[in-house]
Amino acid sequence: MDYRRTKYCPELIDVSQKKKEVEKLVEIEHPNAKDMHRYISDNSQKFKLEFIKAYNGKCAYCGASIDLIKKTEFEIDHFLYEKAPIFATKKDAGYMENLILSCHDCNHNKNSFWIEKEEMDTLNPDGEKIKNVFIRDDKYYIRINDEFKENTTIEGFYNKLCLGSELHRLDYLIMNIIGLQRSCEDNSDLYVGLGKILDTIREKRNIM
Repeated sequence: MDYRRTKYCPELIDVSQKKKEVEKLVEIEHPNAKDMHRYISDNSQKFKLEFIKAYNGKCAYCGASIDLIKKTEFEIDHFLYEKAPIFATKKDAGYMENLILSCHDCNHNKNSFWIEKEEMDTLNPDGEKIKNVFIRDDKYYIRINDEFKENTTIEGFYNKLCLGSELHRLDYLIMNIIGLQRSCEDNSDLYVGLGKILDTIREKRNIM
């Protein structure tokens, strides 16, 4: 199972195709657009919301959802960072395939981390392979799958983004409880009880 989603979250599928559809929306209004980041990262434009929808409203790295953070707290990350030597200018890094929906923490933690060519496909959150690289353990922490523990690039990526942090564990717990609460709206006692648990965990999360 994808470590970023709970059993209440829809599966992330066809994200590359959905991003192409967002790109077409940009090009309709801006036919000469090259740097897609410029338009998609703008909170005042509709394109950002459409980009968020392409990712089911979840950070592509840790899975934090729009149930936890606002639209304005989502950021648009350059998978291959914009100042990398392979790009002549920052604008060159803003092509759609290189843009990833990220929460503030993952985006800023990742910063200028360089992903080796051999692992680009493996760690690209739009693909399928990353779902096998990281897992949730029985305490809901994100861990590196045993198969990849000797891979220095994957370990560096994991540590740089702080994927194993308590914050990401709490986010996952909160998302599970929100999903469970929505599924039992007809049971008022359980609904209220889960709400109290949510308040307690959210308070802990917000002071971290």
